[in-house]
Amino acid sequence: MTARRAGWVALALAALAGVRAVAGPAAEAGDEPPASLLSGEAIHGSAIEPVFAHLKLDRLACKFSEQKHIALLARPLRSTGTIYFARDKGIARTTVTPRPEQVVLTKTALRIRKDDRTEEIPLDKSKDLKAFALIFPTLLRGDRAEIAETFEIELYGSDRAWWALAFTPRSDSLRALVRRVVVFGRKGEIVSLEVAEVSGDTTDTHLTDMKKNADVPDAEIAAAFGAP
Repeated sequence: MTARRAGWVALALAALAGVRAVAGPAAEAGDEPPASLLSGEAIHGSAIEPVFAHLKLDRLACKFSEQKHIALLARPLRSTGTIYFARDKGIARTTVTPRPEQVVLTKTALRIRKDDRTEEIPLDKSKDLKAFALIFPTLLRGDRAEIAETFEIELYGSDRAWWALAFTPRSDSLRALVRRVVVFGRKGEIVSLEVAEVSGDTTDTHLTDMKKNADVPDAEIAAAFGAP
């Protein structure tokens, strides 16, 4: 991977996985998946479809609380905010604390707004950037085949209770940066996400106050995504 391509993927990790947090107290413990969930037998192929069927959404809105664990820091970095998904628009993630920032991800570009500055990165600049950045919106569209082009997918648990979808990069270039992405859920609800980087850093994102489809008003979507 060239230094420039590595930089683009690192930017996606930073923008989508909360690197711009500050040290703070740990998030309160909530309803967590079983600790043994990922130690069970993995399920592959079409048997995964029931979970993806639950995740086919037109809209989603939720709050997030995130911790970034960095090996050199004694305490994790923490951030909070909101996430909006719209099938025809993409993902809009607004960080409220520790400082305001907005990331808007479409199928073609990653746009980062901070203070009065906006940076836009075309996703076609790097296949790795595009594959990693689009994994969450592609999951929310329920498109297993598209994700499987770039990631090995394993399911732990069952769509009838707690489950975990583990995504491992197929390409050597992406494996050089991202070890694994795991999405945890229970029945039809996504509960949390974990990004494990090759560096040893991990990011844990917990989702709460979730609304879906018709429960997410047009006005909220428009406010979240703003002007193109």
